[in-house]
Amino acid sequence: MARKLRTAIGDALTPVARAWIRYAPLSIGKPWLWQTFHWRPHAFECRTRFGGLMTGNTEDLIQRHLYFFGNWEPNISAWIASRLQPGDCFVDIGANIGHYSLLASNLVGDEGRVVAIEAAQWIHALLDKHVSLNRRRNIRTVQVAAAAQSGTLRLYPGKAGNIGKTTTVGHGGDSVEVKALPLSEILHEDELARMRIIKIDVEGAELQVVRGMAQLLERTRNDLEIVMEVTPEPDAAGVTAHEEIFDTMRRHGFAPYLFDNDYGVDTYLRNGNAAPVRLTDDRLTRQADVLFSRAHY
Repeated sequence: MARKLRTAIGDALTPVARAWIRYAPLSIGKPWLWQTFHWRPHAFECRTRFGGLMTGNTEDLIQRHLYFFGNWEPNISAWIASRLQPGDCFVDIGANIGHYSLLASNLVGDEGRVVAIEAAQWIHALLDKHVSLNRRRNIRTVQVAAAAQSGTLRLYPGKAGNIGKTTTVGHGGDSVEVKALPLSEILHEDELARMRIIKIDVEGAELQVVRGMAQLLERTRNDLEIVMEVTPEPDAAGVTAHEEIFDTMRRHGFAPYLFDNDYGVDTYLRNGNAAPVRLTDDRLTRQADVLFSRAHY
């Protein structure tokens, strides 16, 4: 009985804690409230800081941050918001439940385009739900794995605490077969012509995505920029993917910049204000979020 009472009280106080974290003008108590309440599973519907209406459960990492802070990866989100203009096209590879796609949709407007690519059927269903819930007509969702070539791939689900860890990089366990296509076969010509930002977050499979889009890079706008989560560990064949990725991007005129993507509470309370920093060499010792740009920062 006492345990049920504590659970009921915790459930009732979670929205109160979230309201203080999200909206209070003072930072007093916010880190403590986060540590105390963020781990509690809580179903929700909320608005993000960029106006998107999202649903979910705080059991999942991304959904938890969206609920408590209204944001995900604040520095990257703020940078994207500063770059996209009406009429642009944003390509979201590994779109998850749609935070970035909804952010971009609002910025590119009715004349712009968003292509949200998500291979996992169970995640894609949530993506479609959020597109419908927000009545966004400029988002085209594609249930396919972006890859080096056409075919099929095995997809390995992430755990309930982080469905974003779903990946095509084999590690044993349960898997499903999904359709795979190179980006050159996913995008329409008008989307390619408008393409301003590509975001790639595919949990270790980014080299395959790069191989499938390399032929497109000379046909894109000069101001195209690519944000990519890059994994430095060798793949199953012993290939260190990020070396080929950096070489490919450099050949097409892109220089690398590093985003500070600290998942600590202070970063989320600041809502993102750190610009990407130029990488002086291509060596990565950990997974990192890299901006590839032809511009100078």
